[in-house]
Amino acid sequence: MVLTQQISCEEQQITNILVSIICLYGNDGLPMDRVEAEFQNYCGFPIPWRNFGAKSLRAWITTLPHIYIVTDRYNNEILIEHSPKSMHIKDLILKQKQAHYKPQNCFKKNYYANGNNEYEPQQYQMKHRLECQNLPEGSYIHTSINNVALNDAGRYEKFEELEAMLPLFYKHQALGDDFFLDIADSKLGYYVPDKGPKECGLCVAGQTISGLTERVKLAKNLAPRVVVMIGFQDLINGQNISTMITDLRQLVVELKKKNTRITLITLVPSPKLPKIRRLEIRMDIFNRAIIDYATDPVLKCNIIDMSTIFIKETEKFKKDFERFKKLTKSDSYKVFSDYGRKVFLNALKSCLKEQIEYGH
Repeated sequence: MVLTQQISCEEQQITNILVSIICLYGNDGLPMDRVEAEFQNYCGFPIPWRNFGAKSLRAWITTLPHIYIVTDRYNNEILIEHSPKSMHIKDLILKQKQAHYKPQNCFKKNYYANGNNEYEPQQYQMKHRLECQNLPEGSYIHTSINNVALNDAGRYEKFEELEAMLPLFYKHQALGDDFFLDIADSKLGYYVPDKGPKECGLCVAGQTISGLTERVKLAKNLAPRVVVMIGFQDLINGQNISTMITDLRQLVVELKKKNTRITLITLVPSPKLPKIRRLEIRMDIFNRAIIDYATDPVLKCNIIDMSTIFIKETEKFKKDFERFKKLTKSDSYKVFSDYGRKVFLNALKSCLKEQIEYGH
């Protein structure tokens, strides 16, 4: 960035708008190839860089104060804004957050627990779900454990191969993270271990887009149809949006190599996602990138815009929108309210069923 002369009033206005758009992208920066499209989306007209005597959009941007063109790890050009004013505002916000931060106490006080009238911290214990250890005595009988006659290696090997393609949602193998795992565990009765990693097939709690891609590469078997919902953990981890979009494309490429019919699902608002404007904007941009695969000339996929479904459902119940955020204390996933699970499953069933019936 080099500022060689005082810019005109019109150019200053255009620059201010561009700075605002860059700031909406936060620390991720605005991808260079999205500059004109984002500007026109917000303003309704293209950037008039020719009016300012520039030979190209990029040449004009390099003359602007406090706007820099950098490259990410994939050599994609990104615009960032860095000025004394913006740094001052960020410092103030950071100090304000630190001043108001209060660490939560994960212990409850147990009166007279040690016998000498003093408080003793005791770790909070979550209530157990209805499981074998708290079922009525005699309500279950195990008689077929380690039956030698059933130890058929070939049959069990085949069963494990088929099991690796679970969970199945309406003839589609589900690939994803906590969202699908929540539905599979709490609503559809698939086995998810209590101890060790929470996973079922290629649905793994806390899984990132790149993590799923690696699992797809190593998978020996994939169903002919897959439904994919991934990216939430990347948002939680603070991954920049350009990396998320690039990782998603690599995932779709790997799935296409496996000769599968792909349905992508947009991310939905979740109680687990912090209500931060930067994350909401990042999720919106990522969802638009998912929807673009409906018309991709090379990697075309089916799309279920679950985000819009949830937003429309919220608009129906403006006085009771909290129904999407109400969680029980024993909820181990915390990505859906029970009402959210119901909406998600109904929409998923309708869309996937129609795809199968119409051959999509």
